[in-house]
Amino acid sequence: MPVTTLALATTGGFTRFVRASMIEVLRLDLVRTARAKGAGEGRVVLIHAFRNALIPVVTVMALSFGVLFNGALLTETMFAQPGMGKMIYDAILGNDFNLALSGLLFATLVTLASNLAADLAYGWLDPRITLQ
Repeated sequence: MPVTTLALATTGGFTRFVRASMIEVLRLDLVRTARAKGAGEGRVVLIHAFRNALIPVVTVMALSFGVLFNGALLTETMFAQPGMGKMIYDAILGNDFNLALSGLLFATLVTLASNLAADLAYGWLDPRITLQ
């Protein structure tokens, strides 16, 4: 139930963002050129448009991963499930600030790691992006 709650809360926003990004990319010259060269509609959408549309989506997903990870605090507390969020909540209520800060530091490191993974995914999605 907590996973379903977290997934339903973010799925609608991601879906709308992917749709808006695809509409924007489908209007670009590269899609028109691919169609003019005779590529099939499936190839145009999946290879040319979707890959270019994923770049801003990866950014939004990486930034919201930290919110999703920290949002587990609320859902784990509501559903009384043991986990990281419940541990941080119980540590704050029990005045165990060292444990609470350690948990929040771990959540920060997870957020930083997701942002690093997004930056590495940019290079895979768009070959024009390099590390140099």
